Amino acid sequence: MNEEDTIIEQATAWHFASAEPDMDWAAFTGWLEADPRHRVALDQVALADAAVMDHRAELASAFAANDDAPARRPRPRRLAWGGAAIAASLAAILSFQQLAPHAQTYETGAQARLVTLADGSAIRLAPRSRLEVDRTEVSLEGGAWFDIRHDPARQLSVKAGGLEISDIGTRFDIQASGGQVRVAVGEGRVRVSSEAMGHPVDLTQGQGLAFDPKGGTATVSRVPGTDIGAWRNGRLSYNAAPLSLVVADLSRYAGVKVAVAGDLGDRRFTGTLVIGDGKTALRDLSQLMDLELGRSGDGYRLERRAR
Repeated sequence: MNEEDTIIEQATAWHFASAEPDMDWAAFTGWLEADPRHRVALDQVALADAAVMDHRAELASAFAANDDAPARRPRPRRLAWGGAAIAASLAAILSFQQLAPHAQTYETGAQARLVTLADGSAIRLAPRSRLEVDRTEVSLEGGAWFDIRHDPARQLSVKAGGLEISDIGTRFDIQASGGQVRVAVGEGRVRVSSEAMGHPVDLTQGQGLAFDPKGGTATVSRVPGTDIGAWRNGRLSYNAAPLSLVVADLSRYAGVKVAVAGDLGDRRFTGTLVIGDGKTALRDLSQLMDLELGRSGDGYRLERRAR
């Protein structure tokens, strides 16, 4: 087995382990940062896995003559397919997608999902989110990470919470929840516009924009590269974010229901929460903000501590 196949197998194991409750996020982060090829391999594995599950019937026919075809979803400790099968799967998937209807809707539950576009671009749809794709127009509710190929003849447009984000081939993250829309650019640049804004705003690598649809205000700031799309690695990072937005994210990413008492929703939070366990993340949030955490029906409630 050569080095590239070894990396693919490691990426496959981490890909499926990430869905388990006992995922070792610290070890995963260490592996991811050890070699730039690891991120590329992980994206390839996720793309192939999602594509295989979406087009299982078609692939079964396409690989009928291959005994090693990916007929079943691989498991972390028993890898049934490697780099060659991934490449072949992706080629077959792209052919099928060219023939598929243009308008498609994708929704996620507790797990994220990778959506592939006809040109090979990829969108990782966050938990409890909704995505509508119609040719080069995309509508998003919730969150997603976009990895878009550069094509001068095609310009992707994403609509989310009153914003329109135009792409020129880049990697960026969008979060539309908690009454705000957040855009952060990991690579390249995007243009953000809205009828509520006076003029479009161009964002480049390492920049983020927070948009409040109610007030029609947009704030541009620097965002650390490790914080952009950090939910993909099991983390949520904030810099002076309203508590109402933070608990909305926890509800979506960690599946915990949280109510905020009184005007606490406007209090600002700066820090990082690990979302592998929603209850633990909520407990950490309450301690960091010196708030009381209690039960409220089938969820939780944050309120001021009694003095």
